[in-house]
Amino acid sequence: MMSTDKAWEKFGKGDPYFGVLADARFAADQIDAHRDDFFASGRSSVAHILDRYGEHFGGLQRERALDFGCGVGRLTFPLAREFASVVGLDISRSMLSEAESNARQLDVSNVHFALADDQLSNAPGGFDFVNSYIVLQHIPVRRGLPILSRLVDKVRPGGGFHVHFSIRTDSLASRSVWWASHHIPGVKIWQNIRSGRDWNAPAMQMNNYPLNRIVVQLVGQGVSEFFCSAEQHAKFLTCSLFGKKPGAAA
Repeated sequence: MMSTDKAWEKFGKGDPYFGVLADARFAADQIDAHRDDFFASGRSSVAHILDRYGEHFGGLQRERALDFGCGVGRLTFPLAREFASVVGLDISRSMLSEAESNARQLDVSNVHFALADDQLSNAPGGFDFVNSYIVLQHIPVRRGLPILSRLVDKVRPGGGFHVHFSIRTDSLASRSVWWASHHIPGVKIWQNIRSGRDWNAPAMQMNNYPLNRIVVQLVGQGVSEFFCSAEQHAKFLTCSLFGKKPGAAA
C-alpha cells in the first residue's frame, strides 16, 4: 500500500487538480476546459466556510490565515481575498509548484506556500483562522489527530478554525471493496482500468476519524465552543467542525 505522502506527490506530478477535487472535469485531460469551474468551486467553499463561522461565532480578525493541505491553491486564493496574508501548506512539492504557478497567473501576492510536515514547522507564529478541508481523511488517524491538535494550537486567542474529516463510509460492502483495493494485489489496477484511469493511478486513502476523541482533544486544548456540520461526500459521511479559541483576539 502506497503511503499517503507518496500518493499525493504522485497526484501532484500527474493529476494535481483531480487529486485536490476528485471530479472527472478536473482530471489531467480535462482541466484546461474546466479550470474556471475548479477555482470557482474554491471561492464558493470559502464563502460558505466563513459565512457558517460568522453565523455562530461572529467576526474574525483578518490578518493571517493558514490553509493546511492547500494543494494547488483552490481554497488558498479565496482566503487571500479575505485575509491580509495566507500560508498554504502541502505535503507534495509538485502540488506546491503548481500552486505557485497559479499564484503568478492569478496575480496573488499575499500567499506563501511551504512544504507541510507533521510539526507544521513551516508555518511559524499564530493565525486568526486555520482551515483544512478535504485533507485529514487522507491521513491515517494515528497521525492525523496530533496534526489536528497542532493546527488548533496555531489559532490565536479569539481566532477560529474549520477542519473537515470523514467519520464513516456508507456501508460495510463499500468498506470491504476499499479494503480489497488497498490490500489485494491487482484489485486497484482493475478498478483504475474499469474507471478509465491510468492503470497505476494512486489510490485516495480514506480514514474515518472518531468524533468523540476529537471532542475530548479539543476540550483538553481549552476549546469548548464548536459546532459540527455533516456532509455527504460521495460514499462518505463527513464532518465539518468549526471552533473558536477562547480569549480576546490579539
